[in-house]
Amino acid sequence: MDNVQDKSLPRTYNGITYTLDEPRFKGLSKNAIKRLLKDQLWELQREARTKKQRAKSKQKSQEKRQLIEQGVLPPPPKRTKTSDMVLGNRKIVFDCSFSSYMTRKEIDSMQAQLVRCYSANRLAKEAMHMTISGYDEPLKEVFEKKTNSYNNWLNVDFDTEPYENRFDKEKLVYLSADSDNVVDELEEDKIYIIGGIVDKNRHKGLCQNKATNQGIATAQLPIGQYLQLASRKVLTVNQVYEIMLKWVEHKDWEKAFLDIIPQRKLKDSKLLNNQETSEVNKDETEDTVDQNQHSNQEDTNPTPDQDNLEKDETKLTPVENQQDMEKKDCPVDNIVV
Repeated sequence: MDNVQDKSLPRTYNGITYTLDEPRFKGLSKNAIKRLLKDQLWELQREARTKKQRAKSKQKSQEKRQLIEQGVLPPPPKRTKTSDMVLGNRKIVFDCSFSSYMTRKEIDSMQAQLVRCYSANRLAKEAMHMTISGYDEPLKEVFEKKTNSYNNWLNVDFDTEPYENRFDKEKLVYLSADSDNVVDELEEDKIYIIGGIVDKNRHKGLCQNKATNQGIATAQLPIGQYLQLASRKVLTVNQVYEIMLKWVEHKDWEKAFLDIIPQRKLKDSKLLNNQETSEVNKDETEDTVDQNQHSNQEDTNPTPDQDNLEKDETKLTPVENQQDMEKKDCPVDNIVV
């Protein structure tokens, strides 16, 4: 009886009043209840976070504008118009049929990565045609809420139908780390599929098994032929896509990997080539730069760091911040190449 009464007593968690006898808590452990309350608090604070971020971004923009006017920073390059996009012959499919495997936050992250893919595509020297396959209601709701201008995207198809019903299976190649095949070059007559899932690698072999069951060829990017990473070869969807765009531009996998893979993953990694094996340690390079800047501190004016992308940012990134976007990690690592 005392236990029942205890459950009916009001409790407080960071300003949220609740009781343990609420139906949503039935059968849950203390940790599970705490996670639910954290999610509720996150949603309640969303509007305040948005206002704070907008004010912060506005202040940074004003400071940057002043520095440009004072001649401390160079003016930004002219922004590329979407209508000027140069479209090549290659096609990419994003398999977004995995919403049932993801949480709400992971679906939000997946949508943000797709936005970054489109932003990179519009700025690429040679863009690729994008198909968002398996475009279901959960993902559509996030697009409508965060990026309702997606209906105006050029060279992008939002398809509710599965890709196997739209394309010739003989031309499809599903990118998967579990594949025994390695991509040497991105062929124009092939259609490459990137698995659109954010899951912290919970569902191992999911994309490989799906492609195998469908009778679709698989392959992995040749990262192991150029880099020996100190950490796991886990990349986000937009990083995989940006690597492919870089290869299309330079026809050089090594450059594509080094330009796109985040510096924290390159730390203590080894660059493999025919002549030698050399350390790729970005931290040492950054320390040298910092020392040089410190020695010249009296003769130069300090310049602020470029703006970083926020976790839930889904607006298209201006050209002057493109380098930040290329190096920025998305909220969750999900694709192994």
